[in-house]
Amino acid sequence: MTKNSKILIVDDDSDLRNFVRLSIDNGKRDIVEAETALDGLHAANESPPDILLLDIGLPGHFSGFSLCEALSRDPRHNKLRVVVISGHGEAEDIEQAKRFGVVAYVVKPFSPATLVDLIDGLEANFNQMRVIVP
Repeated sequence: MTKNSKILIVDDDSDLRNFVRLSIDNGKRDIVEAETALDGLHAANESPPDILLLDIGLPGHFSGFSLCEALSRDPRHNKLRVVVISGHGEAEDIEQAKRFGVVAYVVKPFSPATLVDLIDGLEANFNQMRVIVP
């Protein structure tokens, strides 16, 4: 990506959102946060992000995977790169993420350096699915 990346972080844990923001903020990225999948959908539709950092275990009836599905149906988000950040690393969740075209699946806990390297790679347009476990 030649322009500054717009990154949307969707996680119900405000401490984790802050940790992620501080880890990846290099002064060139436009970072937006949302607490719920529905808030994330509104934020993404208002200003489509390049990268979505998404927790799948969100409260309510609209999960992280529901958000992936909704965004995948909207042509404005055809180039969106989704990274799941989850405390769940079960094969079933990873397979479902693959079906939604998720480009990386990061299992908590993770290091800031791992996340920075991942975002840098996305900005350099890597295309292989990565699973990162502690």
